[in-house]
Amino acid sequence: MAAAGLIRPSLLAREFLVQDRAQLKIALQSVKAGDAVVLKNGDWTDTQILVSAGGETGKPVEVRAETPGGVVLRGSSSLAINAPYVTVDGLLFLGGAIASDAVIQFNSHHGIVRATAVVDYNPADFATKYYWVFFRGDDNVLERCYFKGKNHLEPVVGNELDDSRRNRVTGCYFKDIPFAQQNGREIIRVWGSGKYEGRDDDGAFFTIEGNLFDHADGEGAEIISLKSNHNQVLRNTVVATLGCINIRRGNFNTVQGNILLGQGRAGAMGFRMSGEHNLVQGNLAWGCAYGITVSCGEYIADALTSGYQPNLKSRGTAKQNSRVPTYPQNRDVTIADNLMIGNAGPDLEIGSSYKNHWPESQQVLLPEACVIRNNRFVRPAGGVSVAGTVPETAPPFERFKFQPNRFDGNLLVGGQNSYAPAAAGCVPLKLPLDWSAVLETAKFKPLTPDEVGPSWVIARRKAGDTSLEKPSVISAPTTISPKKKAKAGN
Repeated sequence: MAAAGLIRPSLLAREFLVQDRAQLKIALQSVKAGDAVVLKNGDWTDTQILVSAGGETGKPVEVRAETPGGVVLRGSSSLAINAPYVTVDGLLFLGGAIASDAVIQFNSHHGIVRATAVVDYNPADFATKYYWVFFRGDDNVLERCYFKGKNHLEPVVGNELDDSRRNRVTGCYFKDIPFAQQNGREIIRVWGSGKYEGRDDDGAFFTIEGNLFDHADGEGAEIISLKSNHNQVLRNTVVATLGCINIRRGNFNTVQGNILLGQGRAGAMGFRMSGEHNLVQGNLAWGCAYGITVSCGEYIADALTSGYQPNLKSRGTAKQNSRVPTYPQNRDVTIADNLMIGNAGPDLEIGSSYKNHWPESQQVLLPEACVIRNNRFVRPAGGVSVAGTVPETAPPFERFKFQPNRFDGNLLVGGQNSYAPAAAGCVPLKLPLDWSAVLETAKFKPLTPDEVGPSWVIARRKAGDTSLEKPSVISAPTTISPKKKAKAGN
């Protein structure tokens, strides 16, 4: 360590300034609670930052750039936080690639990665699978980071199925993720308890808050995909991005205060959901393909026809295969205080995808016991505000009796209600109406690029340096076969 500067500001904390991989390795093996490892500015190639000695409450081990954004990690460089109470700050992963797993890994608890960027960190082959960030462990935070240009398989951010709870993604900027219609390229995918229909009190407890998604297309179907219980998606802004915010499966999830600005882009969608006791409240979808879609669930107790093909998943410690609904039924969902403006399709659809892929899939369970209240559906060009499915009653469907959904205080401005059961709770109003005043009254304020991501990225942009923000391209298939498309999103 002779070549590394070693500063001892107190008897309790040390700071190691390292300038090559050898010094970095020694420093990371030597740190104790409260110490800091500072990487000298410059290019670092094929550098694995493996943090295996952690800190303690109030005294994390810190790993940071000498100057935020000044440490450029290239080649096969990666970061793994393998110990608790570690904070990483100010790194830039640029133009490299790894073979598998994740560029940034949280493998312990109470880790923080902040003000860090991953830009165009892509393999030569689109089919190479790895995340840019993956959470294994509890109470970790990804804070004010920047991600641009992921053009290969796997989501940008993922959460492990088992033993990964209360992780957070907050204040981050996801920009220009090129589109390729291949399932499994969500921007954020949250696995956890509830992925296989677990109704217990466990879940991922993941929070996605205050992030900006700007032309972050990925697979073009799901931007945020919740596949677990007890998650929160709060006050995010989505701009001209293909896909939707989706409670794909799971219970007791909250989607609140989000702003989706489709800007009329084909394939920019609103909100979709499956599961029980979920709350979708106070959101805005403006200029999207649709507003809110409440899907039908799949009946799995027995075969309604000889053509049924159950969806089997390995579950439990015995790893026995059991039936799992392709889409769980929506029950006791609350949809309240949302504002839908100028969407191409319905602002609210109850029971979408009825008999989808029938008879292989038995998606015939309509939403029931849901509460739809105080939503405002504004359609300056007219069209259908509220749509829904009336179930079949001939055999074998006569066995199904669904609890009614409750509609109360919803306003339809310029649109029609084509769903008879909703008539009592939806009040049609005629244009002209100053609907722009409705938006102002609702006090929706979209996030901007100057409010998210690392401050050093913002400073470069304001100084005229946009090198980290050039549009990304993709050399990958933009279509998939009908067979694969039918199962996309499972």
